[in-house]
Amino acid sequence: MTKFLRSFAQAAVSVCMLALSVPSQAIPISADSPTYNFSWSVNSDAGALSGTGSMLLSGFNTGTLSLLITLNNTSSLVSNRLTSFGFGIDPNATGVAFTDTADGGMIAASMSAIPGLANIEVCAFGGPNNCRGGGNGGIRGGSSDTFTVGLFGTWGSSVNIYPLGFKYQTGLGSFEFTNSVPEPGLLALFLLGLVGVAALPRRRKTA
Repeated sequence: MTKFLRSFAQAAVSVCMLALSVPSQAIPISADSPTYNFSWSVNSDAGALSGTGSMLLSGFNTGTLSLLITLNNTSSLVSNRLTSFGFGIDPNATGVAFTDTADGGMIAASMSAIPGLANIEVCAFGGPNNCRGGGNGGIRGGSSDTFTVGLFGTWGSSVNIYPLGFKYQTGLGSFEFTNSVPEPGLLALFLLGLVGVAALPRRRKTA
């Protein structure tokens, strides 16, 4: 049993070290790389919460940038509404503007986080309760929305956008998640725990 635990720990440590070596998943947006396509899929008690999206940089200078964002909610249940979508940005933005036709879906944006997702700095939302969700707004399952988010700040030739955050309102409550990988600190803590397991002394059988 001890040999098995040590082998398992060694394998797990290798996986952790590989994960720690993965480069940042920050998304660089610049005039040279103006388009980013993404997708998401999370299983929940309310069914799969999934979708695809894209960001198109339609304007950029050292003080402003404009993102044309398309979100497709591919969840199979119409009642699984994508009520908030947001992202972190580095360097930080200082202000936000929102432009969209009156077609439902997302209706405004703000410099705020999605509840429970503190690393989200810019949030577009579809309900009357800001990024907290609720109400009857948002992008219903099987529907899409396209809108423009304008951002103000002080940038060089590019910005990094990461992570992406999503909030769903469903018949079984709300669900919030990002596309983040585990924090290095958490991985290191897990690593130390596995090392401790691997170092456990063999227990001798007593008569």
